[in-house]
Amino acid sequence: MSARIRRALLALVAGVSIFALAACASIPTSGSVEQGSAQEEATTQSLRYYPAGPSDGASREEIVQGFIDAGTGSQNDFATARQYLTDDAASSWDPTEQVLITSGQVSMRTNDNDVVNVSVAVSGEVNAHGVYREELSSSSEALEFTLQQVDGEWRISEAPDGVVLMRQAFTDLYRSTALTFLDVEQRYATQDLRWFPNTDDFATRVVEELLRGPAEWLYPGEAVATAFPSGTSLLSDVTIADGQATVNLSGDASAAASASDLSLMRLQLERSLTVLDEVQTVELRVNGARIDASLPGADTVITSPDVNSLPLVYQDGSIGYLNSNSLSLPNGTENVDAAAAEINPIRGALSASRQTVTMLTEDGTYAMRYDDTSPTLIDSRGGQIEPALDNWDWVWTQSTSQTGLYVSKIGEGSIFEIPLPSGVAPNFISHQVSRDGTRLAVLFDDGDGVTLAIMPIMRDGGEPMALGDPLLLEMPGTEDTANDVAWVDSNSVAMLVDDGDGTTEVRLYRVGGELTSLGTIPNAVQVAGSNTLAGMRVVDRQGIVYAPRGTRWQASETVVSFLFAQM
Repeated sequence: MSARIRRALLALVAGVSIFALAACASIPTSGSVEQGSAQEEATTQSLRYYPAGPSDGASREEIVQGFIDAGTGSQNDFATARQYLTDDAASSWDPTEQVLITSGQVSMRTNDNDVVNVSVAVSGEVNAHGVYREELSSSSEALEFTLQQVDGEWRISEAPDGVVLMRQAFTDLYRSTALTFLDVEQRYATQDLRWFPNTDDFATRVVEELLRGPAEWLYPGEAVATAFPSGTSLLSDVTIADGQATVNLSGDASAAASASDLSLMRLQLERSLTVLDEVQTVELRVNGARIDASLPGADTVITSPDVNSLPLVYQDGSIGYLNSNSLSLPNGTENVDAAAAEINPIRGALSASRQTVTMLTEDGTYAMRYDDTSPTLIDSRGGQIEPALDNWDWVWTQSTSQTGLYVSKIGEGSIFEIPLPSGVAPNFISHQVSRDGTRLAVLFDDGDGVTLAIMPIMRDGGEPMALGDPLLLEMPGTEDTANDVAWVDSNSVAMLVDDGDGTTEVRLYRVGGELTSLGTIPNAVQVAGSNTLAGMRVVDRQGIVYAPRGTRWQASETVVSFLFAQM
């Protein structure tokens, strides 16, 4: 979703970069673009925009427009943009406060008191900490600029912090990366997607934000945690040499830290930095002294809760991994297979690592462990949707006719309700827990279209206690209806959305990123994930299994009853 094919080419022609970069950067596309100063800061971008400074005799509107255009030029701490400001405004303006991403629609109105009001159509926003919010419905941001004359020229004396970028400019100048944190039980690693300027200090920004902690919407300390003690800071920029990133932290990192704590800190640093192509290893230092902290074992912290890459299906009364046209029974599931043949499930979820399974039938939701001789009915409400299973052996059930989100621990028999936060429809039609156990994805209709809600899960000893306020992705479309949702990898959610005429669109949302369409499948009814997007599978009303093949969906000759969700 963030292709940067143009970067290398434009870097080679920086000397003639005036060729229509303004068409990508301005709102609207007007004004000249010039070669910037040859004296630049050490931090540079592999692709650079060179916006023009103010021209003599420019009107108030032209000054505001030029200032907005100059938001693409981050060289020398946005020196060109600051030329449009008075000295006081230039010293106080903070371009890093936010990025408003626009499709280009803008209106501008000048008041008699030398105030220019600008309305920007916003399609996305990045805050000061790199947290991205996608905006799909009609939304506009009102910006107010106050101007005064300085030596006979108009300059901006008051400007809102942040910059405005066209979508293409944002794609060129920013880069996404996943910061690694932990669930509150420190059993699973979890991802927090952020967006930073693609400059040479990218690794430094990654560590700075890692030390600040998880994004607020993830409920730091309640749903997602960090091993770094409060107050830990970066003493110097992260350096990268021969594939090794050196991170020098303040003494807070080790003042009261155990060997286990230091091990978790290194894990967070390693997984947050080695996603960069130029980093293979990380050296941890505290006050300049090298810290020999080993990474936690794979059985201590699960960093990638992978599942079998083959789809798990129910076909002709049997459970099995589907390989071409043959089924292979998961190891140890003989009792599960026998139980399934007896209760005739219509949906289900299975955890091979935990050796647990839940199955929905016409009578309600059942659950069992592999070594149980028979399943237990845990929720008998009518109108239930596909149950969700998490990595703590909790089953999440919902009924569209007797609404209420219930959870039940496999093997314990008790069941209780988890209240839904405001903004989530009580009659939602599909849900699934992320494999790290920190987030619940819910899909529902809201009257104006389809909405996806991602909610952090607060736990105590693994037991779900409450849901945090949702991250909402509202997808307008009055004819669209929600169908199915599934986590397809550690940080991506796939959705099926019906358009009312028998066509189903497959949509993909990177949590903390952008929404994309993966094409359509006639009458699709279920989606299931694997370890990568290539492992995603979709089933239509006839039970035909579809797999992604390049830019299309390939139908197989295999017909199944349904896909099991794998945990």
